[in-house]
Amino acid sequence: MPDSVTTDIKQALLAMLGERDIRRVTMKDIAERAHVSRGTLYLYYEDKYAILEDMAEEMKDGLSEALYHSLKHKDVLHLNGGWQKVHPTLSFVDRHRVFFQTMMDRHKMPYFHFHAFFKDVFRHDVLLSPVNADFSPTEQDMYIHYRALYTYAIVLYWLNEDQAASPEAISGQVWDLISQKRFYWLFGRRVSEQEEKKPADRRVIRTRQALQEAMIGLMAEKKDYAAITISDIARQSNLRRATFYDHYANKEGLLKTIIHQSCRDLIGLLTVKGEPADCSMEEAEAALVRLFSALSEGMPLVHFLREGSGVPDVIPEIFRALQSFYLHQPLHIQAGKKLYAYYVASMLVGLIQYRLHEGKDHAPDVLAREFLQFLDVKKYRVILL
Repeated sequence: MPDSVTTDIKQALLAMLGERDIRRVTMKDIAERAHVSRGTLYLYYEDKYAILEDMAEEMKDGLSEALYHSLKHKDVLHLNGGWQKVHPTLSFVDRHRVFFQTMMDRHKMPYFHFHAFFKDVFRHDVLLSPVNADFSPTEQDMYIHYRALYTYAIVLYWLNEDQAASPEAISGQVWDLISQKRFYWLFGRRVSEQEEKKPADRRVIRTRQALQEAMIGLMAEKKDYAAITISDIARQSNLRRATFYDHYANKEGLLKTIIHQSCRDLIGLLTVKGEPADCSMEEAEAALVRLFSALSEGMPLVHFLREGSGVPDVIPEIFRALQSFYLHQPLHIQAGKKLYAYYVASMLVGLIQYRLHEGKDHAPDVLAREFLQFLDVKKYRVILL
């Protein structure tokens, strides 16, 4: 495949994605922008999503190589190792800022899952082979999820909150944050803004509960969100289609309600009565055991986060809810409150992802102890990526 032709095609699509969302881009548009015939375009790519996949794979390979070489001649770094000035991922993102800025915009790219992109990049051979990391197999898998989501959050923070900052400046904030991190950051006090505002009419409450339970049941049964129809939901709940539309405009509205409730349930497991800083390691472990147990018992999030479920935007919705929870906590963070909220929210999502996939066969208490080790900076060194 001639590099010049495919490069022109990819650059043409990326330029158009800066102007409009992917659903409003056609292969005809791409051919015209790239100055190639449609026959030539289809010779190389089946559809516009194949072009996106090619771009993403190229970036994954480039970032993987950059990370590997940045670690190849370095041992595990102590937190005070000031000689590493720039986070290597941020250096790569800065060189390819247009790609990341465009592809991480959920309005223009609603179907592109960037958390999966980083997980594909942060493979064991990239992260752990260049350094002397003494991790057990469980720690390795957990670390991959943790690092992938953490990096996703840092890049998202940079692009959303502080675009004008240099890679060096953001790296400085990252190092400051990591050097301060504490296990109790996972927990917080109750946030009134996130409490559900329930309707006063009990009949409305019962009807909406029935519709939500029907959707969850269908997800468990059909395992494919796209295959579920309003008629399916109405039949499962023993309600009329008209009743469904009295409460929700579409199934996406129902789905978002369920996700928000699931986020409230999740946050409830992380809420403490006193000050989070007063939480002991034993109390933290017990709270994580409750979280892992709830995930094992099939809370709704399990169905939505399952691979192949086809549920759109689950992780961004969970991320936003957790970010809001942490942003409202009365903590002073030298590196910045927003960066802290992005970081801890992503760390928790990574933990949940690990529990539902590689860690599903491990006992909750084992996983709780393993994860807290990553957060106890007094005992463990951190690989700065």
